Amino acid sequence: MAPVTGGSSRRYCDGHTRRDLLQVGVLSALGWTLPDLLRLQAASAASDVSCIFLYLLGGPSHLDMWDMKPEAPSEFRGEFQPIETNVPGIRISEHLPLSAKHAEKYAILRSVNHPNADHGRGTHYMQTGLLPAAGDFNGKVPNNIHPCFGSVVAREKGIRGSLPPYISMPDVMRSGSSAFLGAAYAPFVIQADPSSPQFTVRDVTPPPGFDPRRAGVRRELLTRLNRQDHGLEAANENLRALDTFYQKAHGLVTSPAAKKAFAIGQERDSVRDAYGRTQLGQGCLMARRLIEAGCRFVSINNGNWDTHAAGFHSLRNDLLPAFDRGFSTLLADLKERGMLDSTLVVVSGDFGRTPRINKDAGRDHWPNVFSVVMAGGGIRGGQVVGSSDARGEYPKERPLSPEMVAATLFQSLGINFHREYHTPIGRPIQIVNNGQTISEVI
Repeated sequence: MAPVTGGSSRRYCDGHTRRDLLQVGVLSALGWTLPDLLRLQAASAASDVSCIFLYLLGGPSHLDMWDMKPEAPSEFRGEFQPIETNVPGIRISEHLPLSAKHAEKYAILRSVNHPNADHGRGTHYMQTGLLPAAGDFNGKVPNNIHPCFGSVVAREKGIRGSLPPYISMPDVMRSGSSAFLGAAYAPFVIQADPSSPQFTVRDVTPPPGFDPRRAGVRRELLTRLNRQDHGLEAANENLRALDTFYQKAHGLVTSPAAKKAFAIGQERDSVRDAYGRTQLGQGCLMARRLIEAGCRFVSINNGNWDTHAAGFHSLRNDLLPAFDRGFSTLLADLKERGMLDSTLVVVSGDFGRTPRINKDAGRDHWPNVFSVVMAGGGIRGGQVVGSSDARGEYPKERPLSPEMVAATLFQSLGINFHREYHTPIGRPIQIVNNGQTISEVI
């Protein structure tokens, strides 16, 4: 297998491309009805914490990032050395030197584990907090039977300002949809690379020749037609979603606040350089801008962490430098702006990588133990929760489940994770099944 690099291709080892995965999710996030908007605004939780969910697609290596094993045999410990952070006793990879300077801001969960070693099930579990059953998948691609974190946040916390409550970039994740919650809570998807000089956001940048006055007349005409067909519309959820798609598209195109939030080019060059002129770095900067403008939940999907071959080369030269610069600058920027306490930042992936290095100088899928990082949003930083054994193969102390990570995320956001939803056929589903928070970090 060829080395995995940080380019624009997003093909997993199972053969699925980003285009394949987009077919699974909901690509339009603007399917809200007016009653939904009013209910969302009235249902905002007392806690005003938002979330940036940085998802490393493919499964980042815990042993080469957050959970170094320098005393393990060479076929386990790998090529990298640990370095000290600004918190005594906490050491991370030498290729995360900037992140090491901000360890007081984040907590490392080193004993997360689950039983799903394939991308589809692993991503579903880590994006929803709900264990998928074998029957929940069609081949290798999951049927989105459970709503993801962002959709739950959109439903429970509501709209704040003119932006959609849940935004995903640069695409929609596997299991990153609203599932049975419906189109009202699906993500608004930025299908563009914010690091590109030609970066634009669909539905925000008006097309050439756009006339706001003509658009207003057409919108009024559409409203009148919808009133006449109200009975049919009420009976058809798809028609209602289509109608409100036009409402929200018009709102985004004509909203100065939305335009300003997406205008990443207005940032000073020094700020953009600090984040790094990479897709991940500029994604982190865009996330900060969107949260600042009122978005509730931003999902940043960064690919190519499925490092089966030439893994150390990819990590050293591409993946870790981009992550280190983007993540560390995001934490520092949020802190400087007084936003860190009100913004939860989560770094996760599908699973970890095999402790034993394979014949291709890479690591394979390993869900038996891996690391998740949480910062801001009331999280107690400067600590490590749980541990793995001497070779990073299994939890040694304080095993943590995806349910516990999910419950902690929702607790930080002020959401009752014991709440029960019902599917269209009446099946009850808790937001998190038997969830318990990670008390050390709350």
